[in-house]
Amino acid sequence: MEKMEMDTQIQLLEAMLDGSKVGTIVTDPEKEDNPIIYANHTFTEMTGYGKEEILGRNCRFLQGPDTSAMGVDQIRQAIKNQEKTTVILRNYRKDGTSFWNRLAITPVLVKEKLYFIGTQTDVTIEQLQEEAITAHESEIERLMLPILSIQPNVATVALVGTMSLQRFEALKVKLCEYVSEHRIEHALLDITGLTWNEESPLHWFTQIYEALRIMGSHMYITGVTPQAATELVRDLDRDNMLKTYSSIEKALADING
Repeated sequence: MEKMEMDTQIQLLEAMLDGSKVGTIVTDPEKEDNPIIYANHTFTEMTGYGKEEILGRNCRFLQGPDTSAMGVDQIRQAIKNQEKTTVILRNYRKDGTSFWNRLAITPVLVKEKLYFIGTQTDVTIEQLQEEAITAHESEIERLMLPILSIQPNVATVALVGTMSLQRFEALKVKLCEYVSEHRIEHALLDITGLTWNEESPLHWFTQIYEALRIMGSHMYITGVTPQAATELVRDLDRDNMLKTYSSIEKALADING
């Protein structure tokens, strides 16, 4: 009777796992190469492999040319240390198509014998959405901080709208990277299109000036009112002089002599 109840429980468990939307495997680390000893129906559907092609193999057969080596090493270390871990990897189906796999590994002791349970979820749609959002944000940043080389060794940034701390930090990093990569000697920040108020952080621009000065480049601010020019210069050290101009044309005329 106990055996029949046990068999029934096992069948119910297998039916539950096969009906799950999550791929599930069990591996035996005490056997050579930690082979798969159980795979549910969802795992076979997700990967395209039949159970006869899965059982007895290490799950590395899902890896391919774009599988993250760092992610694979994270899995290897978790198994070595008998720890839980979760990683998102690009894996490959039997037909060669790739998918993003969120793999969660958990060590389990059954009657003092160690097993690893791996649950796998296809998160391809989520990853593609995240990549699209990142690309969209990068495009927005590019449009908000357009850096153009207008002459050899001269670049300009036309700032429009309001200047938040986040936008300023992005500007500082992006401009320094651009100056270094393109060997720019003169960088012009045109603030004609910026919206200013009494709390406008004019001193932020002096931070960029100092950073570029250390890099051996010069920064000029154009589109500046006389009042703003006075405030900018006041924030600088006495030995440094940030030049401001009412227009890009006047700054270029000064640079070109």
